[in-house]
Amino acid sequence: MRTDLRITTAIAAALLASGCGRSEPEPDGWTAQTDTAICTDREGRRVADDQCPRQALTSGYHGGGGSNAFLWYFLGRNSVIPPYGETARGGSFSRAGGVSYARAPANTFVSRSGAISRGGFGASAHSFGSGRA
Repeated sequence: MRTDLRITTAIAAALLASGCGRSEPEPDGWTAQTDTAICTDREGRRVADDQCPRQALTSGYHGGGGSNAFLWYFLGRNSVIPPYGETARGGSFSRAGGVSYARAPANTFVSRSGAISRGGFGASAHSFGSGRA
């Protein structure tokens, strides 16, 4: 039985050590598998894609300009796709010549949410029963 315990402890220690060896944190977002276009406001914060003009995704469009308050932001492959409301980084408002951009995948159509309060035992807690024996 002691042999089993030593093996189990050794395996657990190895698994723990392999998870602790990261030198840099994972980015908070999704990684673009292809060259990707996302819709942003003029400050670069991501908004819903239907805010940007559809014709801007065609190969003849080179980004920027115009009076539209929303612009396509072009990300290269392996760039982080930010959630809605977050600032896009690592790309450009101008598309690269000869590059075909895809829209961001549907699973990235989310926003970062704050803490969610679900109640609990605080000032609003109610007593159980009538208090009589």
